[in-house]
Amino acid sequence: MVSKRIALIFFISLSFLIQAGSTFAQIHPCLYAKNEDRTAILAKIKNEEWAKKAWENLQEKINPYVDRHQSDPEWITSRLAMYWKDGERYTQCYIKKQNWDYGEGNAPVPTVRLPGMRTWNSYINVPLEDRLAYSENGDMLAIDRASDDKTPVLVPYKKTGHMVRANNGEILKLAENAAFAYWITQEDKYAKFSADIFWTWLLGTYYMNPPLDPQQSTNGPGGYKPGGIMGFYDYEQIHDDRQINAAIIYDFLYDFLNEHPAEHLKSIKKDVTEVAGVVFKRFIDLGLIRGGKRGNWNVNGFKNIIPSILVLESNDFYKDQKGKEHYIPYYTKITTDYHEALPGFIKNFDDVTGLWPESPGYASGMIGAIVKMGMPLYKSGVNTIGDNSLLQKAAMANLGWLDARGNLVVVGDMRGGPTDLAVFDNMLTYYTWEGDTENAKKMATVIRKGIASGQYNRNEIDWKGICLYEALPDSGDELPFHRAAYSEHHRHIIMKNGNSEENGLMFTLYGGSKGGHLSPNGLAMQFYGDGYALNPDASAYESYWSKDAAYHREITGSNTIMPGYTKGEITINAMDPSVDASNSFYNTAETSATCSFADISAAEKRRLVAMVRTSETSGYYVDIFRSNQADNDYLQHILGDAVSLADNSGNLLKLGAVDSISHPYHRAYSFFKNPVKVNFDKDFQGTWTINKVRPSLKTTMWMMGQENREIYVVDAPPSTLRSDITPGMVNRSPQTTPTLIVRQSNNNAQEHPFVAVFESYNEGEKSVKEISKLLNSDKFVALSVSSKDGSSQIICNAIDNELYEPASGLTFQGILGIASENRDGFQYLYLGKGKSLTKGKYSIEAVDGAISAELKLMDGKLYYSSDGPVKISVPKEKTKVYPAGYQICID
Repeated sequence: MVSKRIALIFFISLSFLIQAGSTFAQIHPCLYAKNEDRTAILAKIKNEEWAKKAWENLQEKINPYVDRHQSDPEWITSRLAMYWKDGERYTQCYIKKQNWDYGEGNAPVPTVRLPGMRTWNSYINVPLEDRLAYSENGDMLAIDRASDDKTPVLVPYKKTGHMVRANNGEILKLAENAAFAYWITQEDKYAKFSADIFWTWLLGTYYMNPPLDPQQSTNGPGGYKPGGIMGFYDYEQIHDDRQINAAIIYDFLYDFLNEHPAEHLKSIKKDVTEVAGVVFKRFIDLGLIRGGKRGNWNVNGFKNIIPSILVLESNDFYKDQKGKEHYIPYYTKITTDYHEALPGFIKNFDDVTGLWPESPGYASGMIGAIVKMGMPLYKSGVNTIGDNSLLQKAAMANLGWLDARGNLVVVGDMRGGPTDLAVFDNMLTYYTWEGDTENAKKMATVIRKGIASGQYNRNEIDWKGICLYEALPDSGDELPFHRAAYSEHHRHIIMKNGNSEENGLMFTLYGGSKGGHLSPNGLAMQFYGDGYALNPDASAYESYWSKDAAYHREITGSNTIMPGYTKGEITINAMDPSVDASNSFYNTAETSATCSFADISAAEKRRLVAMVRTSETSGYYVDIFRSNQADNDYLQHILGDAVSLADNSGNLLKLGAVDSISHPYHRAYSFFKNPVKVNFDKDFQGTWTINKVRPSLKTTMWMMGQENREIYVVDAPPSTLRSDITPGMVNRSPQTTPTLIVRQSNNNAQEHPFVAVFESYNEGEKSVKEISKLLNSDKFVALSVSSKDGSSQIICNAIDNELYEPASGLTFQGILGIASENRDGFQYLYLGKGKSLTKGKYSIEAVDGAISAELKLMDGKLYYSSDGPVKISVPKEKTKVYPAGYQICID
C-alpha cells in the first residue's frame, strides 16, 4: 500500500506539471527503465531463469553483428535502405497513385529511402548477410514466398513492396537491442554499433521533408498539411513505426550520443537533443493530423508516436513550447478532428463482451497496443490503465476467441495464430506495481496456461520483458472453460465440447459483415479436430491489393452457400448452450454434456450446426443448410493433401476433368483450378487426408443425396500464409486446398436442404460406422448415425411446429431432437428448443412454450436438465412435471 501512495503522489505531481506547463528535467532512460532500475534488472537476469535465457537470446542475436562492427563499421549501415548516391540524396519525395514517383533535392548526407509502394506483394528480403550494400538505385534482393522456387531475385525499387520498411526495421531493431545491451553491460562496443546505425537514420531523416502527394491519392496533399493517411516515412501513418526503434535507441544511448556526437553535428553546430527533437516532433505532429480517428487506425497511430512523445524534453526546451507535457494530453484527454483520445476510443470496447468491434486479429491487437502503451506512460507518471476497468475485461475477452491450441479463430481480415499473450504479462506487471495481488494472480493463470499450451515462452521475450515482467505469483494454470460464446456485433458463435487439443470438439457459425475488417462470409461455419480448424476460412492473400484478395476476403473463401446472402443481420432461431447477449459473452448454463447446436437465419438462408460427442475421444458435426432459392452451390474448403469421393457402398465416384465451372456465382470462381466433376444425386461420402502428419489426420463428410446435383472438386487457393494453424503446414501457400462444390439446380434448397455429417480422426480411429437418411420432407430431416462402439443417434430437425414420427416409437416436435441408445438400450433424449421428444417409453415435453432439455441415464440413474418446466415420462413411473433446472437426479 505504501508503494501505491507514493505512486499516487507522483501521478498528482506530474499531472500538476502537465497542466501548468512547467519545466521538469528529462532524465534518460525513461521509457521502460530508469537508471535506478538497473540493479534490480541485473538481479532479475541473474535469478530468474526466463530473464536469463531471454538475455542470452538477445546477445546471441546481436553479438555477431556487434563484433563484426568493430572492424567493419560500414557493413551494417551500408545495408540500410537509403538514397545513397550523391546528387540523389533526396530531401523531398513525391507520391503518385499511392506509390513513390520521384525525388528532388540533395542533402549533405544520405537520406532515408521511402518505401517504393504502399501496396505489398509476396517478395520478402533475403537474409541480412545476403543483402545488397549501398544499393544506390534501391533495387533489392528478394525471395518470393508464394513460389516454390526460393532462388533470390532482384526486385526494382518501385516493386519492392514492404521490403524497404522491413529492411530498415530489422536493422534498427538490432540497434535497439544493442542499445539496451549497452545500458546493461556498459560495454562501448554495443553503443558504437547502435549509435552508428542511429546516426545514419537520424540524420537521413532530419534532412527529409514529408512526402508530397499532389493528386491526393492518400486523401491528403502530404507535406506538413493535415488530412489523409500518409505518415512521415510511410504511406500509412499507422506504419510509421521506425520512430519507435529510434526513440528507444535515443533513450538508452542518450549520454553516449552526447559524448560521441556524429561528425556532421559539429559542422551544423547542433547537438543530438536538438536534432532528435526536430525529427521526433515531425513524426508526432504529422501523426496527430494524419491517419484515422476511428478503429484500429486511431490506436495504432498513437502506438507509433507515444515513445517519441515520452523521450522529448519539457515544453520550455523548445521554441514552440511543445514538449513532453504538451503532447501527452493528446493521448490521455484531448480529442481532435483527426484523432480520438483514450477516453473516447476506450468506449469502442463492448461493455458486455469486452470485445473491440473489429475482426479477432485486430481486436486482439488493440487491447495489446493500449496496455503496452500504458507501461512507458506509467513510468512517466501517467496511469492510463487504472481508471479503465474495461481493459482487463477486454484482455480476458480475447481468450473467448481462442481454440484449444490457443489460436484465434479466423474470421474477417486476419491471419489467425496465437493471441498476444504478452498483454497479460504487462497487466501482471501493472497489478504488481499497484499491489493488486488478486488481479495479478488472474494474469499469472493466463500466462501459465499459455506456457503450458506452447503458445507462450517467457524465454523468448524481448528486452522490454526483461525490464518489465515480474516473477509469476502462485496461481492456477487452467482458464475458465466456456461451452458457448456469442458476439452480437460480430454475428459470431463459438461452441466447444472439451478444450483439449487431442479430443476437444469445436465449431463456429457466423454471418457476414462489411467494415471493421469483417468480411462478407455468407452464413459460414468451421469445425475443428485435433485442435485445428479443419475447414478454415481462407486467409492466404498477401495484401488487400493482391489479385487473390478477391477470393480470400469474399464469400468464396468461406464454407457457405452461394449465391445469395453475403452480409447483413442474422437471426438466432435457437442456440444451446444459450448466451444472453445483453449481459454476457458466454453461456451461464448448459443443458447437455453431449449435445450442443446453433440454428441461425440470414435473408434466404438458414443453417443449423450441431455437435454430438459420442465418447471422451470421439464425436461428429451435423450441418443442415437451407437456402430458399432454386439454384445453389454448397462450398467446403477442407484441409488435406488427398481427397476422394465415394458412394454409400464405398465405390469411388468417377469424376471427369472439365474446362471450368459453368455459370459461376462469383467472379472469384476464376481462382478455382483443375475442376473435376460428376453428376450424382445419391448419398455420398468424401474423405480428406492430411499425410503431412503421423498418424495421418482424416476428415470424412457424408452428404444426403438430392435431385439435380453436380459435384465438383477443385484446387482452391491456399488456406493460410502461416506455419502454425494447419497440421503439418498443409495447404499453406503456395499449396492449393482441395475444395468441394456441390451444385443443386432447379431444386429449392429450403425444401431440399444440404445435409452433411463431418467427423475427424487419426488414421485407424474412425468412430462413425454408418449414416443413413430416415426421412426428408419439405420442412423436416431425420438421420440415423451409428458408431463402432454400439451407440446410435437419431437426429431430427424441423423448421415448422408440426409433430413428426420419422421412426417407429419416435416422435418429435421442435427445432432439434436427438435420441441416443447404446448396447444396453436408452442413453439420452435431447430436445433443442422444442415441444416434445419421445423414444419408446421415454419422453420429454414442454409444459409451456419451447424448451431445451435433456433426459439421460448415467450410472443407473436418470437425470434431467431443462431451461423451462418439463413433463417427463419414464418406464414404470407416472408422468411428472419438473421445474427448470440442470443436472437434477429424478430417481
